[in-house]
Amino acid sequence: NTIISTIMPPRRVWDLYSNRVVPWHFVRRKPYPISHAWMEEKDREDMLTPINRREWPVAIPKDANLHLIRIEMLNIGAEYAWLDVLCLRQVDGQREDLRLEEWKVDVPTIGCVYHAGMKVVCYFSGLGRPLSLKAGDLESDRSWFRRAWTLQEISKNPIIGGDTGDNNIMEEDIRTEFESKLFSCSLSGPSGGFPDVFRVLEHMRDRVPKNPVDKVAGLAYLLYTKEIPAYYETQSEEDAWTALVRVMPESIRMQMLLNYSAPGNGYKVWRESWRQV
Repeated sequence: NTIISTIMPPRRVWDLYSNRVVPWHFVRRKPYPISHAWMEEKDREDMLTPINRREWPVAIPKDANLHLIRIEMLNIGAEYAWLDVLCLRQVDGQREDLRLEEWKVDVPTIGCVYHAGMKVVCYFSGLGRPLSLKAGDLESDRSWFRRAWTLQEISKNPIIGGDTGDNNIMEEDIRTEFESKLFSCSLSGPSGGFPDVFRVLEHMRDRVPKNPVDKVAGLAYLLYTKEIPAYYETQSEEDAWTALVRVMPESIRMQMLLNYSAPGNGYKVWRESWRQV
């Protein structure tokens, strides 16, 4: 139930030249990871596409399309990209049994794509949509800044997808808040060392997961774990947290032992339970 290496290339990548999803071991090239937050169900549609051989439905915003996303990626010089809806087997596809097995490995190792890949391309207004934010968008549960999984997708100097160059498309105060949030996202430790575990947990605390366990699984790469627990959608947060603590570096566990003000009230006394987190 443990992935013994954190260096895990993605199972599939999007070959932008041939416009098809191919196994990573065919190309062995680092892809440009695409980061985005899924929109509300009413604002997106599930479509079948020959790009992934119609093996599973691809969820994209109703006012976006994969053709334009591909063109934008090609224009920034990408040959290969990684996009979750295309490269990660999705629900309601041809092989639900295979999805469950693949997700045990593919979901918790998504962070490797963003930490070891090329520059991250971030769509802050929805996949393939122009960058345009209005009052309330940054606080929405669907905001890129509020989703659990996107915390590990943060990178220095990301490429902003959908940036039209029109500075008038957003109000000045919203643009200022957006840039401030983007600047404050960095979680690197001093001199690139291990991060402050409590700062990482604070950033994750107010984020919104699809499945409750996602908030725990999304911490592995941020906390530089030695190994990665397998992913189970229905696993309890407490069990997932226990598995994660077991593979944390000693220095991170030492922070929890010495810097938390109360004994744990879960499986262990020396460190806090997930409920305390």
